[in-house]
Amino acid sequence: MDSVVCHEIIKEEVKTKLIEFMEQNNIKYNLFECCGCEKFCISLCNEDNTCEKYCCNSAMIVQTCSKDICKVYPHEILYIAIENRKSVLYLTHGRVETNHRFEHWKDILDLKTFAQPHHSFIVNLNYVDEITREFVKVKYGNQEHSVYTSSRKIGAFKKAFLKLCEQ
Repeated sequence: MDSVVCHEIIKEEVKTKLIEFMEQNNIKYNLFECCGCEKFCISLCNEDNTCEKYCCNSAMIVQTCSKDICKVYPHEILYIAIENRKSVLYLTHGRVETNHRFEHWKDILDLKTFAQPHHSFIVNLNYVDEITREFVKVKYGNQEHSVYTSSRKIGAFKKAFLKLCEQ
């Protein structure tokens, strides 16, 4: 058996056991693959629907426009937009403005998880709820965002989304 196939089988077994454990113990959780490596990330939700995120060390150190430093995990990014010549990261827990060029984000984010439906947006495919010719609906909890699409980029975006869904 090839080592890649073996690795995938082990990964699925770990995922299955983790899901079984969470459901048997009635634990609210969100499980997803890390955007920075092969590991799983988990978000455990409390009774008041606040969530604690546990992930590997794939965090990115980001300097905000106000020169503050923060840590951002790729799985926390809903989408990135260009607004007023700044990159704005829309996160599961807020929004961060950075002076990083848009190309910076395209270079460092995993292309299996992130794709561009428009030249001004990069979307985390894990949060896509709906795709139309005019927009992509990005949804997390009670947050809902509409991101524009362009006719030149929507075909490749749909392919990337379908490829992620097949995995």
